[in-house]
Amino acid sequence: MARGPRRNEVVLVLLALVALAVIVALALTGTAPVSVPPAEIPEPTPTAPRAPLTGIVVDDVAALDHPAVAIKVSDVRQAHPQTGVDRADIVFVEPIGVSYTRLAAVFHSDVPESVGPVRSIRPPDAPLLGPLAPVFGNTMGAQWVVDYVDATANVDDLGTLRVSGSGAYVQDGARPRPDDVFAKPLVLLDLSDFTDPPEPYFAYASDTEPSSAERAGGPGTSVEVPYGPGWSVTWTYDDTAGRYLRQQPWGPHVTTEGTQVGAVNVLILEVASETRKIGEGSGAPVPVLDLIDASGEFVALAGGRSVSGTWSKAGANEPFRLRTDDAGDLLLSPGNTWVELSAPSADVTVH
Repeated sequence: MARGPRRNEVVLVLLALVALAVIVALALTGTAPVSVPPAEIPEPTPTAPRAPLTGIVVDDVAALDHPAVAIKVSDVRQAHPQTGVDRADIVFVEPIGVSYTRLAAVFHSDVPESVGPVRSIRPPDAPLLGPLAPVFGNTMGAQWVVDYVDATANVDDLGTLRVSGSGAYVQDGARPRPDDVFAKPLVLLDLSDFTDPPEPYFAYASDTEPSSAERAGGPGTSVEVPYGPGWSVTWTYDDTAGRYLRQQPWGPHVTTEGTQVGAVNVLILEVASETRKIGEGSGAPVPVLDLIDASGEFVALAGGRSVSGTWSKAGANEPFRLRTDDAGDLLLSPGNTWVELSAPSADVTVH
């Protein structure tokens, strides 16, 4: 009996040696347990910065760290050729009477030295420009209209009488009045207290995906937008240039530099209007477009194709919401955009 505990000790030692041998063997064959480090999560690829009013990728973001500048531009026959409108990021074509339009040209990614001829404020400027918070160049207007826009829209209204003698406006003696005033957008920027760049106005497809119009594939090689008897504009797609070229009633829409106006995107909004006054003060009633707490239909053209949908807008300083007929958000092609505001009764023809 005295040998029992010793025999047990020997057995335990032998078992320990066997276990050690197994561990060594596993290590030598590479099957021993190893410590696995946690997987590294890759950093997200940074999104390339884009110009807020064109959706175009930019290299120098600092160059866009300034407000947009909006200039009201005369569009009657004697006002042509116009200066600078071909360089705007966004242009709104406002009907201000029968067969009578005026432009609100918005500059941010490219600010020219001169734009014009400059004309007066109208009520649609408030809801169209309010979301952009721009510096606003114009030749003033009826008192009730100026008061309405100033009270309603988030704009820095630097009309001619408010910055007299600053060099922000010049007259061209060779032009007929009242279409003889030209604005200096860079001077207006220097005069303004506004400092923030605009928020994006539209949504854009990426460089690797089609626009909503191209994806929908509707007809879109040309569109005719009538504004009254004898006054229609036509946009025709130039496949080589990859943009639409604009025709006025008398021929190509050509600037003083000899450039035909073109656009990557053409957006036609159907908007009801009524001639009335919506404020106190002097001045006659003028067409007021129904753009606040309103909705309507649209057609958008890009890349030789079109898509239709519905627009809606809340307050003057709120952006448009643009939804295609398939319930998706409208995505434009990166580039400049012209917005034609047509009456619901207008026979807009898309080919």
